[in-house]
Amino acid sequence: MFFAVVFLLVTTVTFVSGTFCPGGAAPEKKAKPTAEKDTGAVNDANLQSSQKRVDELLKKNEYVTSLRTSLKINEYTREVLATVKVIKGHYEKAVNDPAVPTKDKEQLYLKLKGLNQLIPRYTTAYENSLYNLGYIYAKRNESERARKYLTEYLQTTPFSTSRDSKWMKAKTLLLELYSLEGEF
Repeated sequence: MFFAVVFLLVTTVTFVSGTFCPGGAAPEKKAKPTAEKDTGAVNDANLQSSQKRVDELLKKNEYVTSLRTSLKINEYTREVLATVKVIKGHYEKAVNDPAVPTKDKEQLYLKLKGLNQLIPRYTTAYENSLYNLGYIYAKRNESERARKYLTEYLQTTPFSTSRDSKWMKAKTLLLELYSLEGEF
């Protein structure tokens, strides 16, 4: 019986000391690991603000954050433009198909008008992301990646003779990366 009472007393003391902390403080809870959300996703609602943020970061020479955001802008705008191109092609075929009812063609004309308004906006954002990525990679001394984006930028944007144009800045930066500055 004595052993049973001692056992009960030891068990009670162990339970109470494990449950309550001295000073009336509650026991510490272990933090549960949580999955981080990617709150920096680019979409139509925040595309312009994301572009402005990249411009502000580049003025401060913050290349890591501006790189991540520029890559997201580039990927998002590239995907949107590819999607729009596919849908536009189908709509144009349907509009020219004599088997499609006139009522449906009218709806498709309206949708085509909307798509045609999206294309310039997303093209401009895509081109800006190409330039920014080329610039950022050049500043980070990642010449191969910089050349890739700057070359694509020069191929996709209209030629400009203005010295202050992004086209000329991209050309100059690209030539510097090839150690051909001043050559042409």
